[in-house]
Amino acid sequence: MFIRICEMYTSSSKRCLIFEVIYLKAIILIQPNQTQPKMHHIGFGPFLRTCFKNIFLSIAMLISVYVQAQDNAINIGVVTECESATNQQFVDRILAEVRVLLDNYVVVVEAENFLSGDCSAASVEQNLQTLLNDPNIDLVLGIDVIASHVAAKNGPYDKPVISTAVLNAQSQQLPITSKGSSGIKNMTYLELPLSPQRDVEVFHQMIGFDKVAILIDETVFAGLPELREMLESGLNELDLSYDFIYTGSTAQATLAKLTDHDAVYFLPSNELTQAEYQNLINGVNDRKLKSFSVMGRLDVDLGVLAGVAPASNLDLFARRIALNIQRAVNDEDLEDFGVKINLKEELVLNIATANAIDFSPNFDLLTEAVLLNEDQIVVDRSISMFDAIAEGIQENLTLNIARKDVEISSKDVAVANANLLPELTANASHTIVDEDLASVSNGQAPEHRGQGSLALNQMIYIEQVVANKRIQEYLLEAQQANLEAQTLDIILEVSTTYLQLMQAKTLETIQRQNLEVTRKNLELARIGTAIGQTGPSDLYRWQGEIANAKTDFFNATAQRRQAEIALNQILNRPIDEQFATQEIDLEDSRYLVNNQNLDRVVNNPRDFKKFSDFLVERAHQQSPNLKELDANVDATKRSLLLNQRNQYVPNVSLGANYNYEFYRSGAGTEFPEFFQAPNDWNWNIALGASLPIFQGGRRSNLVQQSRVQVDQIGVQKNNLQRLIEQQVRSQMESLRVSYISIVLAQEAEAAVVRNFELVQDAYSQGSVLITQLLDAQNAAISAQLNSANAIYVFLVNLLNLERATGSYYMLLTDEQRLQYGADVINYFSQQ
Repeated sequence: MFIRICEMYTSSSKRCLIFEVIYLKAIILIQPNQTQPKMHHIGFGPFLRTCFKNIFLSIAMLISVYVQAQDNAINIGVVTECESATNQQFVDRILAEVRVLLDNYVVVVEAENFLSGDCSAASVEQNLQTLLNDPNIDLVLGIDVIASHVAAKNGPYDKPVISTAVLNAQSQQLPITSKGSSGIKNMTYLELPLSPQRDVEVFHQMIGFDKVAILIDETVFAGLPELREMLESGLNELDLSYDFIYTGSTAQATLAKLTDHDAVYFLPSNELTQAEYQNLINGVNDRKLKSFSVMGRLDVDLGVLAGVAPASNLDLFARRIALNIQRAVNDEDLEDFGVKINLKEELVLNIATANAIDFSPNFDLLTEAVLLNEDQIVVDRSISMFDAIAEGIQENLTLNIARKDVEISSKDVAVANANLLPELTANASHTIVDEDLASVSNGQAPEHRGQGSLALNQMIYIEQVVANKRIQEYLLEAQQANLEAQTLDIILEVSTTYLQLMQAKTLETIQRQNLEVTRKNLELARIGTAIGQTGPSDLYRWQGEIANAKTDFFNATAQRRQAEIALNQILNRPIDEQFATQEIDLEDSRYLVNNQNLDRVVNNPRDFKKFSDFLVERAHQQSPNLKELDANVDATKRSLLLNQRNQYVPNVSLGANYNYEFYRSGAGTEFPEFFQAPNDWNWNIALGASLPIFQGGRRSNLVQQSRVQVDQIGVQKNNLQRLIEQQVRSQMESLRVSYISIVLAQEAEAAVVRNFELVQDAYSQGSVLITQLLDAQNAAISAQLNSANAIYVFLVNLLNLERATGSYYMLLTDEQRLQYGADVINYFSQQ
């Protein structure tokens, strides 16, 4: 029986026989001695025998399983040209893929079987031979350019050998058949679809440079001279100015070699540590040099300006190597494996780096490339919604115009007051009269005479002047109320424009994420097509979806910029000035919904109606529009009183004059002897009153007109009160629904996004159709937009409600908010 159990776990009958012997001996040892008395009273002997039997059986089975695991172990040897953390990370990726494919095997790379050379071909050849001679090694991987070259050219082998990084089989003179395989026993390789010539050409066409420095390890050229010939041949065809720059052991040593270059092309470096490689990228950016990397997005994420290889290529490459390992384990012939691999190309541009080096990409580049760190633009100005409101109150041009209107009205009041004060006028004149006329004037009109006078006029009572003073004061009150109303309108305009900007930024972020998700889905389709899960139609469909996603993203970007321009206009800022915004916090205590007293009383429909009544009453009390209308009513009533009094109240005034003759000369100076010469000065005082008797019915018609105007304004006030009540109650209903919608939208978003993730995972496994994934993706985008918009819709409704009430709770002081809550409690207690 034991042998049958053992053979379920191992194919070695010999091992099973050995463990059967162990098992039988253990059973004999624990058999009861027939000469000893039985322990019937507790039955402990049989129990011990059963325990020991199970223990030994378990031990035997565990040992058998271990032996089976040893039989299924795959020991992989790795040879690299130089010691590098990047190599170790790449091998770890390959092993992760292999373990998924070969889940019934134990796949290991022992530390002593990971052999790194001294960056020379000779050391690689020696390490390769060491692994080939080791009987415990089942398969050898050649990593890096030199290691891959050495491993690919030295076949055939007695065990599987896979090279992972051949650049160009033809240029490197490696074996390749007409079918695209190596044709060498137990040897295959992968030819990287990387083309430095193509990269530099794209670099020059899209970004531009005069002279490029191509950074490469000197050991690569030394170990693979064919590579230098290939690069020089390709670059010379482009007719570009370039230098090969050997990377030193430090970033500083490499940067010192960059002299008259304005661009840098990065090739992989094993001499630099990851930290020094990052320092090299940072140093290139500090020098404002344009940069491009053969590694594409992997290096663009580190700060290189651009590249064409997506980061996902490394995963695809690792998966292809893992598939080759799986086929080798399944005893397929390596010489028949295809060596070509088609990886995705995608221009990637780091916007943060572009800004750092003062490079402005053209619109074609912005349209074609995948843009990274587009939202990480450094700006000096950062504002919150409350900052924007304060700035708008101070700087908005419409408000400044309204303030000037108030100043003008205040001057009208001052002018009206001046009409009530005395007027003093001084006059001086010199008169010349014809000599003949002067001679016969008897001294009344001398030929030359100088005179001066002072005239004083004082209104005793003139109804029109008195009424005008009061009317202008009412009109000033109306203008001040109008300024208050315009201030509330500007606050609403600023805050809603700020929220529209935040909404546009959220839309832009979601559309950017949608573009990235669509690219990922295209990548899943590429993988599915490669392994036969999907067809080319999925690829074409996703390419079309990427074009649509780009259009949506660019539209969202335009909306965001338009919202920024609109906010700058309201705040009287330079129209195209860039600035950062601060997120909205719904938990901010400055929002009305966070008033604790309000939470205690408004928690059911009845209380909701009471609170609406409270807000209506409060709106009628503090609405500046009603205040403006009330002031206009007062002015109209005073105008009515003026027209009524004009029918029976006379105008009374006082006047006084003082005249003085300074001199006289020429003909007619002397008075006749029989005339008494007058004094040089004289004065007079006059008190007058006037009352029009008949003006053709004008005064009575003015009275009737004023009465109609008073009645009209009364109707306008009633209409305005009703409109205010309608706005308050309508906004309350909108606010209630939008507040509830926030939670519901967030719940919907979580559910739909989770559904999309599941459908996307199923699509990657070929379990669902592309139409199902598209539906799920579109639903996720809509849910995300609805969730984000729910917050902004709620805040806009809240702001419109507060505008209708005539004040903004969020702009009150802490003491005023406490009083507000107390007023609500007091109002509820009186109902």
